[in-house]
Amino acid sequence: MKLRRLILLLALVSVPFLQNVSIAQGDETKIIALENLWNQMQINHDADAMGKMLDSDFVLTDYDGTVFSKDQFLATIRDKSIQVTTEVSEDMKLHRHGDTVVVIGATHEKGTEKGKPFSHHGRFTDTWIKKDGQWLCIASQLSLIGK
Repeated sequence: MKLRRLILLLALVSVPFLQNVSIAQGDETKIIALENLWNQMQINHDADAMGKMLDSDFVLTDYDGTVFSKDQFLATIRDKSIQVTTEVSEDMKLHRHGDTVVVIGATHEKGTEKGKPFSHHGRFTDTWIKKDGQWLCIASQLSLIGK
């Protein structure tokens, strides 16, 4: 009888934990989807959709150390002199801290800028925050790596 009560008690205590695990896994799936959507928005020059994924305080540190505000970054998305043909994120790992998730991963982008071809292999760190039930990227940092 005591064993039954213990099992029942453990089951009741575990329910909220399991719900939180399920929610966390759902959030992580959403963030990975947003990361992949980000790549498509860059290829398609969809700055309006990209803007909805970024916090108003968003900041990006680019490969060369240039720092962009949200508006400056969106202007680069709109710039048709930059044609991204390949934008792939791989090996993503998520680190959750409450309503903040840090994503690290590898990236490969390829295309042309003002007619000149480029190909970058790098690493990225994106920081996402959950605000009013929506995940928004607040910071992104890119670093080049040798191939």
